[in-house]
Amino acid sequence: MRERICYFNGDYVKESEAKILISDWGLVEGGVYELTRTFNHIPFKLKEHIHRFIRSLRCLPFIKFNLTQEEILDITMEVLNRNETCLDQKEDWAIIYRATRGVQFDPSARPTFYIHTVLLPYGFSHAQLAKFYAQGAPLVVASTRQISPQCLDPKIKHTNRLSYNMAEYEAKMVDPEAFTLMLDQNGFVAEGARENFLMVSGGKLFTPKLMDCLEGVTRATIFELAREMKTEFIEADLTIANLYNADEMMVTNTSVCIVPISKFNNQPLGIPIPGPLTKKLMSAFGKLVNCDFVERALKLSSGSGGK
Repeated sequence: MRERICYFNGDYVKESEAKILISDWGLVEGGVYELTRTFNHIPFKLKEHIHRFIRSLRCLPFIKFNLTQEEILDITMEVLNRNETCLDQKEDWAIIYRATRGVQFDPSARPTFYIHTVLLPYGFSHAQLAKFYAQGAPLVVASTRQISPQCLDPKIKHTNRLSYNMAEYEAKMVDPEAFTLMLDQNGFVAEGARENFLMVSGGKLFTPKLMDCLEGVTRATIFELAREMKTEFIEADLTIANLYNADEMMVTNTSVCIVPISKFNNQPLGIPIPGPLTKKLMSAFGKLVNCDFVERALKLSSGSGGK
């Protein structure tokens, strides 16, 4: 397979040719990033993801970024077109955006900005995802807390991931396959290391308030699907006690879509997995994106291919 092409500081280059200086602010102190994906080679809610990327950048005015949303969209499509021959028909891309302040201590430096692609599944194997979709995944609460919004607004999708990585490490020490759940400074549920959290109780769908978590695009999509199903969707201060008494739980992000939870802090939920509402949402999401992501993961994990 030929080498993938990325967009790097105004040029389309091979990934091996994209070089970041050791004095780049992104390596020294971090920056902003965004991630979306394709379904059947079609980007998922591309405008919404790029809009969130721009919103994050506006919160960091020292990154003198001047590309418009429309320009970023056009560049994204060009990157995908240039990598089309690298992608098998049954595969899809994660599309990743990163922007930093540029070269450190250089007042004339322009921002570092690049877009590149990563083969999905991002961070998992097809076999793992197929197992999670069919049997559910464990969820473990970490002791590392979410950074307070008084210190850093979680609506900024930033590259400073140390707290999330620490939380994820803690959870995987309990169960190597576990997804992570972080609490805020008051002990309420915030978000996962890479995911939004949702739970079902009494036929209603609950999710943490946005004060301490990222406003996920997939989360918002599930809100729309729940509304179409006439299911009440509530943002609330959720405690650990609420979770132990939940009827169903799930985590969501752009890469994995919707993953049902089968165990919470090593305690089985004691219901069929996925639960009835989770199963409906997974099916509805698959129809929305014109891709049965559950069936695809199963086929790819068995090596049988399929679109």
